[in-house]
Amino acid sequence: MSASRTRNEELARAEKMRRDFTANVSHEMKTPLQVISGYAELMANGLVPPEDVPRFAKLIYDESQAMRALIDDVLVLSRLDEVAPDAEDAADVDLSAAAEHVAQRLAKPARDAGVRLRVQLEPVLVRGNETLLEQMIYNLVENGIRYNREDGLVIVETSEERAADNAQVAIVRVSDTGAGIPPDKRDKVFERFYRLEKSRSKETGGTGLGLAIVKHAALYHGGDVTVESQEDKGTCFTVRLPVASPSNGSCGSSG
Repeated sequence: MSASRTRNEELARAEKMRRDFTANVSHEMKTPLQVISGYAELMANGLVPPEDVPRFAKLIYDESQAMRALIDDVLVLSRLDEVAPDAEDAADVDLSAAAEHVAQRLAKPARDAGVRLRVQLEPVLVRGNETLLEQMIYNLVENGIRYNREDGLVIVETSEERAADNAQVAIVRVSDTGAGIPPDKRDKVFERFYRLEKSRSKETGGTGLGLAIVKHAALYHGGDVTVESQEDKGTCFTVRLPVASPSNGSCGSSG
C-alpha cells in the first residue's frame, strides 16, 4: 500500500471520527437544553406554583451544570486531538503531588458516596502538562468513586517501575471495589460517550468522556493506559508514562 493511500485512509478515518464526535456532542447537549428550556418556559409563563419554584430552579441549575461539565470535557478532548505535545512549554510534574491534590478535591464526594479513599504515593516526575495530568488522575479517581459500592474503597498509587524493555516508567494506578467490567466491555470504556451504566452516569453526572480523556492524555504524554477487572470484585486502571529523569532511589511514600 502506498504512503499516499495510507495517509488518505488515515485522514478519512480522522474525518469520520470528527463527524461522529460532533453528532454525539449535539445529541448529548439536547437533553439538558430541552429540560432547561421546558422548565424555564413554564416559570416564565407563570405556570409553576410558588411552592414549586425552588424545585424547578434546582432542576434547571443541575442540568446547566451537566451541560457545563460536558462542554469542559469536549474542550479538553478537542485540545488533545489538535495540539501537538511539543506545541507548548512542558514542565516537570510530580505525579504524587497531583494525585494528592486530586484526593483532597474528591475527599468530600467520596464521603458523600460512602466510599473510602486511600493514597499510596511515591514521588515520581514526568515531563508534561500539569493541568492535563491532574485531570487524567481526577477522572480515574472520580470514576472509581462513581461506580463503586457503598462502603467501597478506592486506592490511588503513584510509583516508578521498570518496564519490560528495562526503561523506567512512571505509574499511576487507581483501583476500586466496584462491580467490575465485563471482559467484552473493557476496551469500549475508553470510547467517547460510552457508558457502562447509563442510568448510573445520568444519576451521578457522568459525561461519558472521562475515560476517553484519560486515554488521550496518556497518549499525549507518550504513555498508555490499561485496565484489569474482575466482575463483582473491582477494577484497576494503570497509566504508564515516561519518567522525566532516571530514578535517584530517594522516593518515599505516604498515605
